[in-house]
Amino acid sequence: MPQLDRIIVFSQIFWLFIIFTLFYTILTHFFLPKFIKSLKIRKQILDENSIEISSIAENTLQKQNLLKKILLKDLESVKTLLIQHFSNLVKEKSHANTSLIDEKISFVIFNTVTYCDLQLLNAIIVYPKVLRYKN
Repeated sequence: MPQLDRIIVFSQIFWLFIIFTLFYTILTHFFLPKFIKSLKIRKQILDENSIEISSIAENTLQKQNLLKKILLKDLESVKTLLIQHFSNLVKEKSHANTSLIDEKISFVIFNTVTYCDLQLLNAIIVYPKVLRYKN
């Protein structure tokens, strides 16, 4: 049979070995370092992005905590002013000087409207009417 002739088989094996070796050398010498470099760069980018995201999240939490402290302090001052001047307002029932209270309340309302974000809005639970009435 001509397919199994020794002369033909050995030459095919020789050229297969030469082509495979050449192809393997080209891949490992030229293309593999480029692939490895791109994978390392991608990993560095991911690491830097995760560090940046964590620092942004930390800064956001610090700002939110600071805002909560300021709002609580302002609400406490409004509460103390209302407690202090409530008896005068009830007793006099005339034109009392409420400008300081109005100023503090308007400041709190302004801060609430200015710094209201999606987390605060998502914290408010709203139930639609359709779900209230179940059959």
